[in-house]
Amino acid sequence: MRVSPGGAVFLSTDGRSWRRVAFPEIEDLRAVTATDNENATVTTVGGRTFVTTDAGQTWSRNPEF
Repeated sequence: MRVSPGGAVFLSTDGRSWRRVAFPEIEDLRAVTATDNENATVTTVGGRTFVTTDAGQTWSRNPEF
């Protein structure tokens, strides 16, 4: 996964081709940390975090941050 400004999240399974996945908010994104093929955390410029447990199909706001 990689992220960009404006709430764009991209997923690749081979590192060469990328597809955009839906993200729940339009916000500048700073970082993504993936622990495996299904689980990742995206951090916004403002410090909010969102998590996915299904490879970016759905996102939830992480209440801990």
